[in-house]
Amino acid sequence: MKPEKKQKLAGSIHYDSKTLRWLTLTVFFTILFLNLLLLTKNYYWDGVFFAQLIEDAPQLNSSLIHPNHLLYLPFEYLIYRAVRWAGFAGRALTILQITSCFFSAATAIVFFRINLKLFKSLYTSLTLTALFAFSAMWWKFSTDANAYVLAVLLLLVCFCLVLPERQPRPFALALVHALAMFAHQLSVFFFAVAIAGLVFQSRTKVLKHVVKYAATVILLTAGVYFFSFYLVTGTFAPGRFVSWTTYFSPEHGFTLNAWSNLVYTLRSQGRVFFGGRLSFIRDLGGPLILGLAGVAALAVLTFLFALFRHPRELKSAIAAALPGPRQFRALTILCAVWIAIYIVFLFFFIPQNTFYRLFYLAPIVLLGGTLLNAAGKAQGHVRRYRAALFVVAMFCANLAFSQYPYTQVRANPPLELALKLNQVWRPGTTVYFALPNSDESLIRYFNPATVWVQANPESFRQDISQLPPRGGNAWLETTLIDAFQQTPEGKSWLEAHASRRADCELVNPKYRIEFWQLNPESFANR
Repeated sequence: MKPEKKQKLAGSIHYDSKTLRWLTLTVFFTILFLNLLLLTKNYYWDGVFFAQLIEDAPQLNSSLIHPNHLLYLPFEYLIYRAVRWAGFAGRALTILQITSCFFSAATAIVFFRINLKLFKSLYTSLTLTALFAFSAMWWKFSTDANAYVLAVLLLLVCFCLVLPERQPRPFALALVHALAMFAHQLSVFFFAVAIAGLVFQSRTKVLKHVVKYAATVILLTAGVYFFSFYLVTGTFAPGRFVSWTTYFSPEHGFTLNAWSNLVYTLRSQGRVFFGGRLSFIRDLGGPLILGLAGVAALAVLTFLFALFRHPRELKSAIAAALPGPRQFRALTILCAVWIAIYIVFLFFFIPQNTFYRLFYLAPIVLLGGTLLNAAGKAQGHVRRYRAALFVVAMFCANLAFSQYPYTQVRANPPLELALKLNQVWRPGTTVYFALPNSDESLIRYFNPATVWVQANPESFRQDISQLPPRGGNAWLETTLIDAFQQTPEGKSWLEAHASRRADCELVNPKYRIEFWQLNPESFANR
């Protein structure tokens, strides 16, 4: 038999390839287990919208195609149907969450192996992987229904393909990058990183490799987008194609307020690593959350003690790390390009959206790895495990103040209301609304036996008999109530035909969700 090939990881003993496989599997299943254990109930509204589309679709069709995440929904629809075919009765939202858990664990092992290849240190690789996997926003979205985790997974595979030590593979890079863009459109900005990576890899024939990649990814992406556009619209109109491809929610968009954008950028960048609310200790209470908060406080104090216990060593480590190691020059440039292009774009495009910053979380952590590696090679360096203690403190804080609390229904008041309405609305209840919104989407999804109808005040006032409630039970949602209350006639109509239910609303400084019941006598003569 051939002897196992061994690799030496700096600061550790020798590990053969079999041991490395076990380490990789351990990372995968540890992160998968924690993700599955802590599925969030603080659902991002996009995930609820995705789940509703999947459940409403009778088959794989163009209704599942969205320009921002072109093939994500068709892919998840196939998974949902496969799960249902296998006999499991889970709802689409839960299935989407579970697939995110698997994608997140897969992303972690790709990131782990990238670190092993770059830094040759088990300590550094495990520390950086944990920093990435348990940062607040990534961990939250790893347990939620969304397209971001899959897109980042594919981008990290792209990054593997452009590591400076590897041979150029422009066609494989183009294919994986196109898939990342089909998962989420913001993956397009990795294009510059891919070009830079191919330049570093190509000692000869640089232009040839760049052209192969660029031509393939552009033709493949444009072709699939154009075909999808035709399936959705039935036309090849170039103007409509551009408008459809660049679609974003009308309430969001570009902003040119420099100071506001800077504040949002700095705030959201911090929230990528640390999230949640200290107020959960008061709001949720209970021995478990108090215990987790205590452990988090102890972890933070331990890190601070270790950080400042040996100030001279810390000063020399920082001095050694700041210039950066020369052997990681190409890596540093690739990460800098990756980070810069996203920061510049997101500075102007919805800068308050913290989750968009997941697209460049990996290179930030990798740059931290180069500094950690340089500090570890400083003369007279003694490993104090400060980086590991920082990650432990971050993990405990995010677990106590974000990840665990958001597994509780009561941490998401609109969801709590939605589940309470299950006891009020019998099957066949009709709910009329004026405009779709995230609250309406959440309430609707968790009351699947209800019928939701878009309407306006004028149609009600003109002839109420044209809108009979199904099953004799009909309600008005917040947006339609607001539309009625904009005019004196509408207010009078509400007073005559609808009753406000205090037990069917959520009104406080943070939320305003109301449901008014239409009086049965209003339909007596229909």
